[in-house]
Amino acid sequence: MSQWTVAGLVSRVAERVSTAGEDLADMVSRRSLVDDLVAVERLQDLFPPVEPSPDFTESLHRQLMAAPVFVPAEYSESPSATGRRLLYGVAAVGSLASAAAVVAVIVYRSRPGCQRPAA
Repeated sequence: MSQWTVAGLVSRVAERVSTAGEDLADMVSRRSLVDDLVAVERLQDLFPPVEPSPDFTESLHRQLMAAPVFVPAEYSESPSATGRRLLYGVAAVGSLASAAAVVAVIVYRSRPGCQRPAA
């Protein structure tokens, strides 16, 4: 595909995108507020508001308060979680030890008597 073909395609797409907003604005301005209100009234007629009875809400409250607390297995304390904590602890100690070793090497090499002449 040549550059001119791509440029022509891009310009046509850009023109259509830029003029699409004008068409959408015309569609929005044609709709009136009365049409929206009629649609809302129809929806309210089809779906009247419903509230649960006081007996149902009281029964639900009692059942929820009396129900045992459910703890998912992944949140409960298990031997595998303890093993992971131990592993993370050992890794953290190893990281601290290696960081201390790096600092010790830097301090040792920065001493004035440690510099060797190049051979």
